Amino acid sequence: MKKNIVLIGMMGCGKTTVAERLSQELERPFIDTDSLIEETYGPIPKLFERGEDCFRDAERRIVSQIANHEGAIISTGGGVILREENIKDLKKNGVIIFIDRPIHFIADSIDCTGRPLLKNGPEALYELMEKRYPLYKACCDYHVVSDNDISHTVQTIMEILKNDGVISL
Repeated sequence: MKKNIVLIGMMGCGKTTVAERLSQELERPFIDTDSLIEETYGPIPKLFERGEDCFRDAERRIVSQIANHEGAIISTGGGVILREENIKDLKKNGVIIFIDRPIHFIADSIDCTGRPLLKNGPEALYELMEKRYPLYKACCDYHVVSDNDISHTVQTIMEILKNDGVISL
């Protein structure tokens, strides 16, 4: 059975881009939880208008569905770690990789429009990171610091997974 490779980290850390590249390199299916949420429940900002719990409930349902996949590369939303059940499900058949991109790089590159948790500007990122960082660290199997070079991040992840026998190249 091939394990899923699950990417977690702050919004804007590169999870989706890294997951797409890993999917191509490893010839595995790519799943983006935020895209699935939007396909199933509508635009994320609209869900947040009904309250963050509304969004988190939708995210929870999507995570419980995709956790049963085998061999997928999964990009999650930044707050997936806020519900313990999400992590339990994702770990059943997956390894969790925390992509730790320095917050100042994220703040410099992120577009706050369309991101409900950043409606008050990029300063909110620092508060979110302060709250979430310990959770990312606590639930990840691997911690990869991203140096702002996507190719290097992808190669680092592939080397770690190969060395630990999660993938074979």
